[in-house]
Amino acid sequence: MTVAFGAQAATVQATPVISTILDVESNPGSLSFAQFNASLGTLTSVQFELFNTIYGGIDIKNKASTDSTFVIHTGGDLTATLAGQSVTTSNWIDPSFTLAAGASQHTDVAPTSTSKTLTFNLPASLGSFIGNGTYSATLDGVSGQALTSGGNAKYGTDILMDGYAKVTYTYTIAPVPEPETYAMLLAGLGLMGVVARRRKSA
Repeated sequence: MTVAFGAQAATVQATPVISTILDVESNPGSLSFAQFNASLGTLTSVQFELFNTIYGGIDIKNKASTDSTFVIHTGGDLTATLAGQSVTTSNWIDPSFTLAAGASQHTDVAPTSTSKTLTFNLPASLGSFIGNGTYSATLDGVSGQALTSGGNAKYGTDILMDGYAKVTYTYTIAPVPEPETYAMLLAGLGLMGVVARRRKSA
């Protein structure tokens, strides 16, 4: 069983939502991403989505003297911990093989993906994500294989487990005065100046 974490490109949306897809492969044991810049507005929620994709191949040989059916359990779990909470994305498969005595088979495992999401929206938890630095989530991966059904067989799996995470900041933009507001404000200040001059000359 081989575990490898794959890379994805980062994206930013031009709305009050910032989404970044993070490279898990370049962050073994931890995953760092930029904190939310408070100058953009007020952070209202953080969504952390963890993806787990498995693919590869399986080889098996029936070493019994009779036809047999075998089931192999293989895959892995990917876990991330941040802001005191954990999310685990499990991705396991159980392919079945029916083989004649002495027969062998190789099967390619097409990419299969799963995902789980953590959402933070309470002020106490959002504070950790606000700043001008980075925030780090810890990562842990576990993989395995087992023959769960059948008799005498020789087997091996070459399953890769790719992982990546998507962090989404949702926020409200700080209100900006409209041009009309500025005009009214300036007019008001001008009127006050006129009144002040009249009072002074009286």
